[in-house]
Amino acid sequence: MRKLDGIIIPAVTPFDRQGGIDFAALQANYHRWNGTAVCGYMCLGSNGEFRMLDDDEALAVIKASSQAAGEDKCFIAGVGRESLAHTLRFLARVEREHLPIDYLSVLTPHYFKGLMTDEALVDYYTAIADASSLPILLYCAPDFANSVCISAEAVKALAGHPNIHGIKDTSKDMMNAYMDAVGGREDFQVLSGSMSTILTCLDRGGKGGVVSAANYFPEECARVVALYREQGRGAAQAYYDTLQALIRKTGARGSVSGVKCCMNLLGYAGGFPRKPVLPAAPQLEQEMRQALEAAGHPVH
Repeated sequence: MRKLDGIIIPAVTPFDRQGGIDFAALQANYHRWNGTAVCGYMCLGSNGEFRMLDDDEALAVIKASSQAAGEDKCFIAGVGRESLAHTLRFLARVEREHLPIDYLSVLTPHYFKGLMTDEALVDYYTAIADASSLPILLYCAPDFANSVCISAEAVKALAGHPNIHGIKDTSKDMMNAYMDAVGGREDFQVLSGSMSTILTCLDRGGKGGVVSAANYFPEECARVVALYREQGRGAAQAYYDTLQALIRKTGARGSVSGVKCCMNLLGYAGGFPRKPVLPAAPQLEQEMRQALEAAGHPVH
């Protein structure tokens, strides 16, 4: 089991124009990312469009991705489903493949938002962790999960489970609360889920993050963490400010469509999103192209 330490790419799933999974493109991305300073990958998170895949497709993507990931890279696979029964069923399918997976990530269930109490979420994650032979990571992403957010109290309770090893926090305002509850532990990591909170995470003793911008700026995102550790907050902040300004002009626009568009412009294989999500509009693509060129990035 590799450590959660540094920048992890929440890898996209490239689709072709007809909506088919482009496995050659997917593996080409991993082979290129393997040569960068990122510490690992998260397969089938929000950027992986996991909700657009059936279970057979999702398992195929996990297989192809885990086999293409570098041996020195941490590998996380998303297995969360809306019900406990479906999550356990898919988790069992993944385990039977004996793939090189370090952690399984599980997004909060959220359809019955008002019923996702601390009691319900602690029960859900405890049952998954009890059943899994692989370490579990909590995944809090309220923007993609009907605003459901795991409370700091629930996270503190779940952090005591020996098979729950961390949380990816993609909320806008829970980082400090999570760090107050479980920060400083060696057996549980709070990972930033966005570049907007990466420095706060590092300030509070966190090890890094799973950030969408690393799909197209892997070296640059990894450099923020390296600068923080080697030269301190000031050096990291100056570099971060420039990078974050460019991210906001490029891949941060248009959600997963923007991420894929920016990847395509920079020579990665972002491919297309799966409908009903549409590709980035031509005007947005042109604006991204201009911003990248102005920043000195070669554009395809």
